[in-house]
Formats: sequence, C-alpha cells, structure tokens
Amino acid sequence: MSRQLEALLARIEQGDATEPCYLISGDRVVAEPAASRLAEALGRRFDCQPSIHRRPAQLLPLLDDLRTFSLFEPAKVVVAIESSVVADLGAAAALIDQAIKVLPVEPTAGELTGRERDAAIRLMQALRLLQLDPYQGSPEQALDQIPDWAFRGEGSLKRSGRGRSRTKKQIAKLREQAAGLLEAARAAAIEGHAEGAAEAVAEVVRNGLPEGHTLVLAESSVVEKHPLVTALRAGGALIDVGRVAASRQGWEGLQTLTAELERETGAGIERAALEELARRTLRRESDRGRSEVVDADSTARFAAEYRKLAEVAAGNRITLATVEEAVEDRGEEDVWKILDDIGRGRAGAAAGRLRRHLATAENPVSMRLSFFSLLATYCRHLAAIDAALARADLPRGETNFNRFKARIAPELQQELPGGARSPLSGLHPFRLHKAYLAASRLPSDRVAGLPGRVLEAEMRLKGESRSPEAALELLVAELAVPELS
Repeated sequence: MSRQLEALLARIEQGDATEPCYLISGDRVVAEPAASRLAEALGRRFDCQPSIHRRPAQLLPLLDDLRTFSLFEPAKVVVAIESSVVADLGAAAALIDQAIKVLPVEPTAGELTGRERDAAIRLMQALRLLQLDPYQGSPEQALDQIPDWAFRGEGSLKRSGRGRSRTKKQIAKLREQAAGLLEAARAAAIEGHAEGAAEAVAEVVRNGLPEGHTLVLAESSVVEKHPLVTALRAGGALIDVGRVAASRQGWEGLQTLTAELERETGAGIERAALEELARRTLRRESDRGRSEVVDADSTARFAAEYRKLAEVAAGNRITLATVEEAVEDRGEEDVWKILDDIGRGRAGAAAGRLRRHLATAENPVSMRLSFFSLLATYCRHLAAIDAALARADLPRGETNFNRFKARIAPELQQELPGGARSPLSGLHPFRLHKAYLAASRLPSDRVAGLPGRVLEAEMRLKGESRSPEAALELLVAELAVPELS
C-alpha cells in the first residue's frame, strides 16, 4: 500500500487535523480498499460508522447530507467510489460556455437582465470551481487566472475530439469581454453557489465541513489538470495508490496491484503465473494497441481471476499451471508480434496469434479491417523493398542492423526515378529492417504478386466470403512460408 496513505493513517490515529475531503487515485482494485482503510481510520477517530457508496448515481445528495450537521449523527464519513467527479475538465468549461453567451455586458448599464444574471452566476461558479476568489483583485486579474483550457470550449475537451477549440485570439477577446460581466456580478453581490457535483465538492474543499464530517473519493479516472485535483494535491489530501499502465516492456504498476491482492487473499503468485495472468486478462483502452491506458474492466477481471485462483491454491502460491487451467485467455495480442512471426516464416505462430487477436475483439469486424489495413501496408512495403533491391542491385539478408541502417536503408528510402517520393520514406529504420529481412526471404515472383493477393483478400473481407477470418489467415500463411533456397 502507498507510503503516503500509511503516513496519513498514522497522523489520523495520532489525532492530527483532518481534511474535509480526500481523493484516493488509482486502479479501483487498489483505490477502493485504500479508501475503506482511510474511512475506517476516520470512523475510529470520530466514533462513527463510515457509509460506502459504489458508483453513486448522484453525488449531490451525499454532499448535502455531509453539509448538514445532525444531532443524532455528530460525525459522518462518506465514501464515494467511482463518482467520476474528476474524470474530465468539462464542468468548468461548460460553465464558461454558458456565461459567455451574453457577452458583451456593460457593467454600468444598470440592473442585470434575467439572462445576464444567470450568466453571471455561471461565471462565478466557474471561478469558485477553479478555486479562485471572484472578489479578489480587479476583474481582469481574476479572469487572467482562469487557464486557457477552460475558455477553449467544452466540446474541445471531449475524448472524441469533436467541438472546435477557440483560438488564442478568441480567448483573449473573451477574457476582455468577461471582465464587464464579472464587474456587474460583483456589483449585484452574486456569490455563485454550487449547483453541480464538481462545484459542490470544490465548495467543500474551499469552505470545509462540520467537524468530524469527511468525504472520501476513490477514483480510477482522474484528470491531473482538474482544479479539484490540483487543490486536493496542494492540501495534501490526494493519495495516489498507483495504476497499471501499458508499455513496450509489459505492464507497469502490476506489482502494486498484485501486492494488494496478495494482502487481501493471503496467496502469493509465481512470476511466470503473474505474467500469464496479466497476458490473459489485461487490455489497453484502444483496440489499436497504442494507448498506455489499461481498460478498467480488464483490471477488475485480473483481480477477480486472482481471487478465484487464490481460493483454488488454498494457501499455496498460485502456479502457472493453475492459471493456464483455470483462466480463459481473453487478453490482448500484440499485432506487431504477428508481423514479426510472419517476417520470420513462423506460419503456425502467426496464425495462432491472429486467431487470438480476433477472438478477443469487442468489435470483430472493426478488428479484422484494422489488422487487414496494417497487413496491406506491410505487403506494400515488401513489394517496394523488393523492387528497390532489384533496381539498385542491393544485397539481401543483411542481419546486422547497423550495417543495414548505414548502407542499405538510405538506398531503399531515396526518391524514385522521376523525383517521386519513396513509399518507404519515413518508415522507422528498425521496422524497415524487419520488412527488408522478410522481403529478402521471399522469392521475387511471390512478392510481385502481393498487390493482387491483397486486393483479393480485401474483397473477401468485405462480403465475398462467408469466412472473412479464413481470408486473413490464408494471406498470413502465404506471407509466412518457410525460407526458400
């Protein structure tokens, strides 16, 4: 468990002052028990029984209960797990979007209209959510403290990328115009009390709660730039217990997750068994395998399978054989390893990896087409390399990467006759070397026929075959034939 959490628990036990709100950030498998331990320590401190709410439909009722002092419950500790209150930056940007609809506003024009008053309230709420005092300094100074992302527009912050982002020039003009609205809001003594969950939590962080009342948030999705996250970190109330992330070397942070599960179940796991369990369960959020973020559902499945294996082990260490026997393989396959097997002539291994890759897809059609696109590009590279080798009379099969990079790669990537750009231009030398070795292994007549085979496979994939997977496997098999002498 996090040393930061252990230190916090020790301070609470010693009677040190506590914060009104704590945020436990990390994978839910680790964050939830950490939040429970913190809540139990607070409960012992203030002599109350913590209440735990998993995936609450609404956070505001929990906050309203905490903010109301009760004669029957002089202390309250509420744990909210996966409330998503800090999962995106949209709340502040949405408030700004609503406020600027009435701009420009003249601060000396008299009493605000109903529409202008609503906009002024939204502007005040945005400032308070960002932990800024709307009454401190001049209106221009207050607005200059709002980060640019809050003025770019809520749509520009969505993961889908939809919604146009405002330019720096537009943002500067909005700041200038919003100064009049803020001045008018001050004149009307508007406070901008919280209405949404994010604003309400910000109000708790800023103004506190009755003594003995605490909100504990356990969140797996946390935006580091979120104003609440920034404020809680500055106050020492953010505890990061770690999360699993994907890297070229494997799964980072897996040891933290495993340590928590071992503490919970009392069962350890062999290294080979751990690697196999991770391989069979963990997946990136992106089907294309480029994201470093691990899908939360797959992390939860890893934990569930670990608990099941711990029961089977009955106090002994979890072994590789137990994992292979008891855990269905629904993990992630590296598409580049499929291409590596193809390039080395390992047809059986490539076909096996491909079947596994397709079998784990949530959207099989999209997965097939995505892999076919990658494979078609690979075939175009093979054809281009074979033609360049013949044209420049270059040696084949150079296994030394440094010699290849210095002597052969520049020739492969130079402009074509007539000044046309090489299809190999911009390809990373390491990936180019792998494709070069594969092209060197195949006879030229087979490589020359690849464009036709790719077109045929594409037609089968898009409706001319009852078994599109077979069309892909056939193309892979033809590319991964053993080296011919």
